[in-house]
Amino acid sequence: MATTAIVLSGGGNKGPIQIGALQSLLEHGIRPDFFVGTSAGSLNSGFMAAYGPTLQTIPHLADAWRSATQQTVYPGNPLTIAWRILKGEDSIFHSDGMRRLIEAHLPAGVTRFGQLKCPCFITAVDLQSRKLYLFGEDPDGPLVEALMASSVVPVFHPPVMYHGLQLVDGGVVTVTPAGVAMDKGAKVIYAVNVSGGTEPLPPARGALKIFSRTLDTFMSQSLFEDLAAAAAEPTVELHHIHIPTFSGIAFNDFSKTEEMITEGKRATDAYLADPRPSLVAPPRGMDAPRHTVPGAREYTPRAWR
Repeated sequence: MATTAIVLSGGGNKGPIQIGALQSLLEHGIRPDFFVGTSAGSLNSGFMAAYGPTLQTIPHLADAWRSATQQTVYPGNPLTIAWRILKGEDSIFHSDGMRRLIEAHLPAGVTRFGQLKCPCFITAVDLQSRKLYLFGEDPDGPLVEALMASSVVPVFHPPVMYHGLQLVDGGVVTVTPAGVAMDKGAKVIYAVNVSGGTEPLPPARGALKIFSRTLDTFMSQSLFEDLAAAAAEPTVELHHIHIPTFSGIAFNDFSKTEEMITEGKRATDAYLADPRPSLVAPPRGMDAPRHTVPGAREYTPRAWR
């Protein structure tokens, strides 16, 4: 039987969409041999691997996301943000609440990758070397540190200092790390992408929203390269399940968890009813006429062609 991997993208507070997607995949009998995740996807991957890749884990994961609030993940107000900037802090929010949230919802006693019920690989980026680091190969690797490192968004949260590395959100380099799954021998990959794609969005307003949109735009580009690599490899069957719903939601809005879970399941059910594996990246729209405006036209970088 071909080795199967589930890859979960970054997506910030859109992470609950992946809960519904995971429920759908498991209900369709798709049980992964291992997980790969980054950012919000690292949290979902880590929790699924810790409790076990079964439908019984879905309620635990949903409860964890229901516990996430603005004040837990992005605590403070404009005055505290301004004060942190004036003090020269490494971020505009602290990450203590996020760490407590992760620790509170993992199974008791599960602190190392070797204690997981199935393998899980987590990515993070070192700001000093500008290189991608992979957790999960060493069974003694610390789980919470990896999940934190993969999830802290630069500027929003402080980097995680780990053995001389300054680690941040793995999505900075690759937001949907399907390439890791290929390198680990997966022949069937279900990549659940709740981050950016080619869909148009309304203009971003406000400095934080503009920064968040900029980061999301930067991170999404690596997805196209991973999908193209999978399409070029005849032995790999890659299912790119892109769920762009809620793309306009504010980064600190955690009020739509239930709706996101429902939408993730609906969208994945629809995809599995008519699967289209190994679709060449970008996932949609690149064969359409290029958009033009006076003096400029849309251009497709060579790596995506």
